[in-house]
Amino acid sequence: MEHETSTGHTILVKALDLFSLKGYESASVQEICDQSGITKPTLYHHFGSKRGVLDAIIGEYGGAMFSIIERESSYNHDLVMNLKALTRSLIGFALSNQSFYRLYITLSAAAPETQGYAAYQSLRTGIDGCIESMFRKAAEDHGNMRGREKAYSETFQGVVRTWTMLVLNKETQLTDGTLHSIVHYYMHGIFS
Repeated sequence: MEHETSTGHTILVKALDLFSLKGYESASVQEICDQSGITKPTLYHHFGSKRGVLDAIIGEYGGAMFSIIERESSYNHDLVMNLKALTRSLIGFALSNQSFYRLYITLSAAAPETQGYAAYQSLRTGIDGCIESMFRKAAEDHGNMRGREKAYSETFQGVVRTWTMLVLNKETQLTDGTLHSIVHYYMHGIFS
């Protein structure tokens, strides 16, 4: 962890909870300080700014999520198995890191001119690259998929986001049957 001090870690955790509940743009530095039991100079000493706190959160939690995506999207010549493993691992990550996943979803929908959107872009670019690469490699086995990597990646990520939120909001449970259905619904038609 980059900010191993007790104070730095507390700031990250409290800020993450606030950003998740209120949105990055709506949460104030004073609220982060109040929740963390610190003063503004202490926050600025550890992170430099509110954006520095967000960057550290994305670096730590987003880095962990990226590692999962990078590992699970390594194409193994069985796209269905890749998609199931990726979906299961992402939902598992979201269940273990609910505040971060909710923040991630919020940042993905933020207006492009906001700081939150700008902070999220590097993570998004990396994730998109991994998943597009998986589909590009799958196209070598399934020629009719060529040239559609970006569309497949964005559509797959949208499906996984939707199902992940259903699981997080306790509207469904992640079972083997649910996992099969998610991937089956997504796959239906992509080889056409």
